[in-house]
Amino acid sequence: MARAVGGTACQSVEQGLAAKPDAVVIATPHHNHLPLARAALAAGCDLLIEKPLAPSLTGVADFLADVEQSGRRVRVVCNMRFHPALATLRGALPKIGKPLFAQAHYGNYLPDMRPGADYRTLYSASAAAGGGVILDAIHEIDYLVWLFGSVQRVTGEAGKLSDLAIDVEDYAALTLTHTGGVRSEIHLDYLQRSKRRGCIVAGSEGTLIWSSEGKTPERCLVRFCPAGSDRWQTILDQPALDTAAPYVELMRRFLDPAAGDGDLLDARGGAECLAIALAARQSAAQLSAATPEAIR
Repeated sequence: MARAVGGTACQSVEQGLAAKPDAVVIATPHHNHLPLARAALAAGCDLLIEKPLAPSLTGVADFLADVEQSGRRVRVVCNMRFHPALATLRGALPKIGKPLFAQAHYGNYLPDMRPGADYRTLYSASAAAGGGVILDAIHEIDYLVWLFGSVQRVTGEAGKLSDLAIDVEDYAALTLTHTGGVRSEIHLDYLQRSKRRGCIVAGSEGTLIWSSEGKTPERCLVRFCPAGSDRWQTILDQPALDTAAPYVELMRRFLDPAAGDGDLLDARGGAECLAIALAARQSAAQLSAATPEAIR
């Protein structure tokens, strides 16, 4: 890859940091994020860290303190903020008046997510590497916070429903209560044989629906239905999304803050999303379901 782009390949992190780069992209399995980030931060680099920020909250508070003291720009990769359908949905929110609730969903079949790779070797399949659909699909948590504000309460149910050779959850259903009163629900799974993603937002003056289906190509549709009508208006119909485009735009913003760096998720926001995801896991682990007999 270095030869193809005219770059230099380094044999170690130390060798790379010795070259005094302006910025470092950390795109390793989750459990390596913070150690590498600390080393790059100490070397005076700006950081772009893949989501989630870490697999647990251990060491996160100290890292945030180091970030603030360093004055460096640290951002977390949440590329869905630059997805054209989600950007369209966000821009159209004023159409629905006061948002009341949202339902977000993401589904994809884990063995098909990385063509040519054995899914059992992916970080997504391993608890030790920080896998599981809740952390892997943390995009949904991030963009709901981006749309509706911080979260004051989260509940969740999660588990392994399939016979996939993984030791993490492949299904999750989360409910978030935002500080402004909006309720949002999230469905996540590694089980659907065709990739699907989207969101419904209901408000006092109408409803917005975003749906994305497939991967190559990915078709995106955003529609709006005003209050008092049953006629849907198409706001966006993109039959073949360039799936690289959100990543390219995110990187452009990171490299050129004047282009709109504020739209990127910062380190503290990344920690907030991580805390929500882990709270959802904790809720799922502690869930005590009522049986029909108990209800009667």
